[in-house]
Amino acid sequence: MIRVMARTVKPTGRVQNVNILAIDVGTSSVKAAIVRVGDFAISGPIGRAALHLELPEADAAVLDPEAVWSAVGEACRAAVSDDRVEGVGLSCLTPAWLLLDDCDTPLTPIITHLDRRARPLAREVWREAGADFLRSTGNKPLPGGMSGIGCAWLLRHRPELRPRIRRFLHLNSWLALRFTSRTAFDPGNASFTGLFDTMTTGQWSPRWCNYLKVDLNWLPDVVSGDVTLGQLTLEAARHLGVSSGIPVKLGIADTSSAMLAAEVGPGDLLHVVGTTQVLATLAPRPVPSENRLTRRLGVGEAFIHVTHNPVGGVALDWIHRLCFREQDDAEFYGKTLYSVLERQSEVVLDPPFLGGDRLEIEPTSAGFRCLHLTTDRLDLLAAVLQAMRKHHQSALTALGRDGPVRRLILTGGAAEVIENLIPEYRRVPVVRLVEGSLRGVAALFR
Repeated sequence: MIRVMARTVKPTGRVQNVNILAIDVGTSSVKAAIVRVGDFAISGPIGRAALHLELPEADAAVLDPEAVWSAVGEACRAAVSDDRVEGVGLSCLTPAWLLLDDCDTPLTPIITHLDRRARPLAREVWREAGADFLRSTGNKPLPGGMSGIGCAWLLRHRPELRPRIRRFLHLNSWLALRFTSRTAFDPGNASFTGLFDTMTTGQWSPRWCNYLKVDLNWLPDVVSGDVTLGQLTLEAARHLGVSSGIPVKLGIADTSSAMLAAEVGPGDLLHVVGTTQVLATLAPRPVPSENRLTRRLGVGEAFIHVTHNPVGGVALDWIHRLCFREQDDAEFYGKTLYSVLERQSEVVLDPPFLGGDRLEIEPTSAGFRCLHLTTDRLDLLAAVLQAMRKHHQSALTALGRDGPVRRLILTGGAAEVIENLIPEYRRVPVVRLVEGSLRGVAALFR
């Protein structure tokens, strides 16, 4: 059973008719749309603006703050029509962080989750205090996944920055600051710092801030992502193409936003299909583990477990370019891929990490085994798909779920491919969630 999610909630009262400007900032682009709070319907066009991920040195992956600000304005102005906009909300990639000075001028670029320069420090933390760090923060000291590790590493190498720092912020916190002159962290983003007692107090951790030498005074309050931080300033309103004085919500991580749009409940599974594959579920009994992320949802008191399948869209894109470059996307993803779903081949993709592994401190790589002179490109493709299936099972098990999947929510560009690839998905109700991260922003206004 398959359906496309359109209406997900039916609130009563005026809130049904409220239109908000939803902004979704990813690694490669910014999207914006007018979304109706009552049913999460998108009204009018989706504005889009490209972002350029900069790789200035080995293991670095950053975004220029002013380029992001410009792209946010471009996408919003393209999305805004004659519809009255009564609020602004955010969904952002995470962690993506930066440091600001006393004038709130960026001292650093926006350092994304793909940045691995902090790997030496992550090893050190894991060796010295790994068990305590995992038990307290809910996660390993991942070099890209925990922004506090990245900040501590940066300040070891650029100590001259320390006396100039006023704020340490994640991306949604920084955009909210530019929108309203006020800022905060939501609990989900705080969980991705390694500076937050996710599993205990739900507060910034003096222990881990002191250990990593990150000043507590740099960190703003932690509030639910549906909190109205303030009203949109005149300058920001002109940049976005809307009226000033409307409320601005702090916002949450993109995966959390999609979960809100889908109204994920107990037994539901969210599968985000993109460059990497993300599996997420609510965690009524959150338990930290080395092979998953445990964090706050970002709204209210809920927790989620998140895992990754390392064989994702980037692996399919790679083999498309390498072996099937004469085929356009329609032929490769619509025909060739399906032609090898049941192909038997001795070729094995092992290790499988063509796109790395977000849950590992150490670098990872990939390799094909059992190659012969008779091996052809279809065998290589079949091996990639077999590895994708295998590691999907590992990721699903690592979530620590109890019982069968009640409902599967699929979102992302290649959702149909994944649905047909995973045999287990043929036996559960499937919902295809279109633009879930954008639509979920409207849930912040309910």
